[in-house]
Amino acid sequence: MAVEHEDGQAKSNGQPAIDNQEAARRVERLPGVHLQLKVGNQLFLRLLCVDQRYEGKVVGVEPYAYSIVQVRLPQDTLARLGHNPGVVAQLNAGGTLFGFRTEVVNRVSTPAPLLFLSHPDSVERLVLRRTERVDVTLPGSIHGHFGDYDVVLLDLAPTGCSFAARSNLKSPLRAAQPGERMVLRCDLGCGQPLMAPLMLRRVEEQKGRITMGGQFVDMTEESEQLLHGYVQRMQTLLS
Repeated sequence: MAVEHEDGQAKSNGQPAIDNQEAARRVERLPGVHLQLKVGNQLFLRLLCVDQRYEGKVVGVEPYAYSIVQVRLPQDTLARLGHNPGVVAQLNAGGTLFGFRTEVVNRVSTPAPLLFLSHPDSVERLVLRRTERVDVTLPGSIHGHFGDYDVVLLDLAPTGCSFAARSNLKSPLRAAQPGERMVLRCDLGCGQPLMAPLMLRRVEEQKGRITMGGQFVDMTEESEQLLHGYVQRMQTLLS
């Protein structure tokens, strides 16, 4: 939230960058060097000048100095940024939520709408995963409005998974966005096929590869039992 000054500018009222009362005790405050932004990361930005939330994509990083985020903003919002450049940003990186306060130090409109954000002095970290994930290398496929794609599962848990696929400039998969639903199919070995609906939570693209993370939703009881059994066996073998 923001507190308005008499001159119309907004000022932080001291609330945390990760506003989650139930998880407050699990939030860690760390020095800003722990924030490792990468090109392709999706950032959720709350601009204090209008107290509205926007989604952007990291397209450039100067380590520990600034990051460049591509995000389209209304003209009236851009005008207000000059009076109050404060931003609260959040990054969901593989089951860990990072929240931090930053400022817009510069912006350009051509050749693309870009915001230059200062590197934060501190960052708040919250682990979202409720269960231990196991690293895997399993072939599979996903199906959504973009079609069918072969993928490789990178990790797996009863609550979700992450996977990677090859991409190029013409891949319809590049249009997939967090919040979309898709279906994952894979073989857990010994003739145990798994078909699980999931909701996409994060999308990262780098050097011809798209990495996605998703949360399982509306799974059948049989699929849940199959997945729980597989993860437990893998944890036992790897512990």
